[in-house]
Amino acid sequence: MEDIFIIVIAGVFSCVILDILGYLLKLIGIPEPSWAIVGRWTYYMLKNASFYNPNIAQMPPVRHEVYIGWIFHYYISICWSVIYYFFFIIVGLEMTYFTGLIFGALTTLAPLLIFLPFTGQGIFAKNTGIPIKTSLMFLIRHSIYGISMYEGFRWFT
Repeated sequence: MEDIFIIVIAGVFSCVILDILGYLLKLIGIPEPSWAIVGRWTYYMLKNASFYNPNIAQMPPVRHEVYIGWIFHYYISICWSVIYYFFFIIVGLEMTYFTGLIFGALTTLAPLLIFLPFTGQGIFAKNTGIPIKTSLMFLIRHSIYGISMYEGFRWFT
């Protein structure tokens, strides 16, 4: 039971840090991901049992889609926390800031190879008009996220 608590705390903590970073980036003109689109995609994914929805931006908005997006965002973070726990606590890979950074950088592949293509934005954001900038921002955000995940787990180990 204690392990579940640690996993949830580390997942929520790292997601909060990611969101604070997103807010700070927004202050200098770099937009955050659209939690409304994430929520809409989540809703239609569950409703239609289909991950692939390339026209999600044109789909009718869903009531509370922003909240659904935020909840899904934190749920995914806790899922990443389970994966981190497995590799760094169960398997015993060394936990350092560097391995946290690498872990975070690897999590960048999920939005770039799953979420963006499945929502019509293309692999590595190729359909966004700014694919390099978008991909780089995901890499920066997720790298900080991985370091935060390390910090979240370090408190308890």
